[in-house]
Amino acid sequence: MNKLLWTFQILLTLAFGLFGLQKVFGSIPDLIAQGMWWIEDFPGWQVRAIGALETLGAVGLNAPYLIKRLPKIVVPLAAGGLALTMVGAVATHISRSDPAASVVVTSVLFLMSAVVAAKRFGQIRSEGDQDAESRNAAIDRRGDESTVGPEFLPSDQ
Repeated sequence: MNKLLWTFQILLTLAFGLFGLQKVFGSIPDLIAQGMWWIEDFPGWQVRAIGALETLGAVGLNAPYLIKRLPKIVVPLAAGGLALTMVGAVATHISRSDPAASVVVTSVLFLMSAVVAAKRFGQIRSEGDQDAESRNAAIDRRGDESTVGPEFLPSDQ
């Protein structure tokens, strides 16, 4: 399953990174000429904002693995944000009666993002459960007295 998640993360990074940067830096007429017809219905600032969110999502999918100080929760949050973005994209394509290929591609990106978000959240949760079990086991090995503050220990009077 981990190989599948990594494959999804790499594909999502490429897709959202490339399309996001195109929306941020490309000219609106060029984007429309490339087949992004939905852009006709949105102001330029909104297209740029969507591109920026997609680019940030692409970065968030991998940044914690490259910058160890970042918490791993960034990955499922980024994937979840991209999934929500794709919900809006699917709705836009359907409402505009865009070609079926547009709906299919955005639906696949949604599913991939949702799977990465759900599975990475699950991994983080299970790691947290294992950490809690380790701490509890360490406390049990030390015995009850080490968990009680000195004010509650019997006095020698």
